[in-house]
Amino acid sequence: MTTEKQKKSNQENALLSTGPITERGKAIVAKNAVKHGIFTHDLVIEKGDGKEKKEEYMELLSNLIDCLNPQGQLESLLVEKIAVDFWRLRRVLRFETASIRKYLDGATDDFYSKTGLGEEKVNKTREELEKDKSNFLSYIEWNGSYIECLNKGIVKFDEEIWTGEGLESNIEDDFYMIIGDYDTNNLLSKEEFEKYENGELGFEEIKNAFKRKGYDDKKISQKLIEGLKKQNEGHKDKIIEIEKEKKRNKMKEEINIKMKSLPSEESSEKAMKYEKAIQKSIYQNLAVLKKLQSIS
Repeated sequence: MTTEKQKKSNQENALLSTGPITERGKAIVAKNAVKHGIFTHDLVIEKGDGKEKKEEYMELLSNLIDCLNPQGQLESLLVEKIAVDFWRLRRVLRFETASIRKYLDGATDDFYSKTGLGEEKVNKTREELEKDKSNFLSYIEWNGSYIECLNKGIVKFDEEIWTGEGLESNIEDDFYMIIGDYDTNNLLSKEEFEKYENGELGFEEIKNAFKRKGYDDKKISQKLIEGLKKQNEGHKDKIIEIEKEKKRNKMKEEINIKMKSLPSEESSEKAMKYEKAIQKSIYQNLAVLKKLQSIS
């Protein structure tokens, strides 16, 4: 059983302890901050807006421990405080980058909104873009099925509406597509062309004009197939643009997440003051650490 005298002696000896002496012992103590990571839980944002990677912070902390070689709990805490400040400096840099990108994106959007040019550049939500993509894919699929019917020679052009193979097509619209894609002077008279431009040229008039120029069902089908293929190429280009827009939106979302990892103030002046305060804290903690290490 330990006597009171022995307890007092042990306490006095503990006060005189300078920590581990061997290299192995020092290495173990040096990693204590990494093991404990006292500030890690509250510092690293692991969910939601501004999500960060805990592994990246722990790597920073481990590297600083190797560089600064802390001995004992107090020095280890100072090194971790320095790691926290460097992590905050990283956020300031992300804030600066995101601010510049946000400004450029805002200037671009403002240009399009004021000039009325490039309305397709106006940002759409992810759901809206997916809906647009789905629509274009449906158009491509429908056109493909209609092309198959035209190749089979089962489509007739003597009635305004043709149905077959589970499809329905407005033949007048088909006629307008052919006229729009080819030299109308070779199909229509001057009077017919004027009515066509005003959208007043009816089904029977177009059908008669085609017959007059020797357009039978086979030739009309060939012209429609060419037009539908051309139309599908346009749809495919639109889908490519949608995918690009989705990537741009994803990039903007990532920038917004980075910006939310900082306090809400977005002015550059406040960000600079914040950066200077962090740098001052790093210098102060380094000075205290070096002073402790020189004493020991």
